[in-house]
Amino acid sequence: MSLLKLLQNNVKHVKKCHNEKQIILISHRKLSFVPSVYDTEDPAPKFFSPNVQTLLKRLTRPDFAKVFRKRTTADIPHLKTPIYKFLTEEDLQIERAKANKKAKKLLQMPPVVKIQGHISEVLSKDPALQGYDSATYLFTDITFGVRNEERFIVQRNPDGTLCKSDHDTRKKLNQIYFPLHGRKIREPLLFSDMERFNSLLEKHKYEYLLDRACIQYEPDEQKYQELTSLTYQHVDTSSQFNLLRSTRHFGPLAFYLTWHNSMDNLVLETVQGGAIREAALLVALRHELRADVEHGAENQALVAEIMKTPIQLSKPEHLTEEDITLDTKCVDSIEKYIAKNSTMKSQQSLALQGFREDYQQLIDLSRGLRKAHGAS
Repeated sequence: MSLLKLLQNNVKHVKKCHNEKQIILISHRKLSFVPSVYDTEDPAPKFFSPNVQTLLKRLTRPDFAKVFRKRTTADIPHLKTPIYKFLTEEDLQIERAKANKKAKKLLQMPPVVKIQGHISEVLSKDPALQGYDSATYLFTDITFGVRNEERFIVQRNPDGTLCKSDHDTRKKLNQIYFPLHGRKIREPLLFSDMERFNSLLEKHKYEYLLDRACIQYEPDEQKYQELTSLTYQHVDTSSQFNLLRSTRHFGPLAFYLTWHNSMDNLVLETVQGGAIREAALLVALRHELRADVEHGAENQALVAEIMKTPIQLSKPEHLTEEDITLDTKCVDSIEKYIAKNSTMKSQQSLALQGFREDYQQLIDLSRGLRKAHGAS
């Protein structure tokens, strides 16, 4: 491979200057990530704990405009015509309850679990069958109503050994007899060809990649965890967190970054965006998972106060005194976290200072308006 071709495969922009001594100009190198899996400590107990689930759901920042946005797929190539109804207040409350229930289902997070272990259970060895055939015989229970994880599937190897089938064989047989919609028996090129996968990462097609991964793989498969970890790292590096907010993948993203001690860029993004309460919730999540935040016990009361307030989808236009008191506590919590735990102290301190200045202007404006209207 020529030097020019090698560089073109590893940089985004290459300029050719044949008549000059300097042939190329490198403007940007591609980033490389190392996939990681949950193969040591099992994250499931902490992920499914009520406190962590509450924090992750709140951090998702569910926005119905995005949750119920119009999307076309191969199964639904055309958008449905909206239906308009005149409703009473009672009927409106019923429809809102239905929408909340549907949104909760759409935002159900993929589980975060430990990687599956290798199956090596031998049931019997029959040397008399050795050499009977060169093929491996597979036997499976096709009873309806049995969970795929619990289905009895065994294989007879050419050497006469009868053993339980490994996960990959089990997955293919289950897909043959009980196919899941959208899942392929052979791995799609989207995931087997890393060049195509990286191309979609560069285009920031994160939700599409994660949706496809959830269909093709099980949460405890190594390939699933490797692909999702690469996607999460790319989101973190490019700071494109908003692309996954209000989707079912933001909770696992926040969990992954916090679990691997790389949540500081997300904290920085929330502070820069004015979501100081979410930043405080991230600190609380850090304490739930790693228990290394010195003021973590104090945050429990703060989290309880935040949960009582409505979700802030945008910056507020005015503040109450209760809002000012709560946000001041959040700022204090973030300040302590930056001093003791952060790996991006300078960037986060500057962002927090900028938030203070903007917030003080909003405080003055809100109090001035209340004073002008005769309120105390």
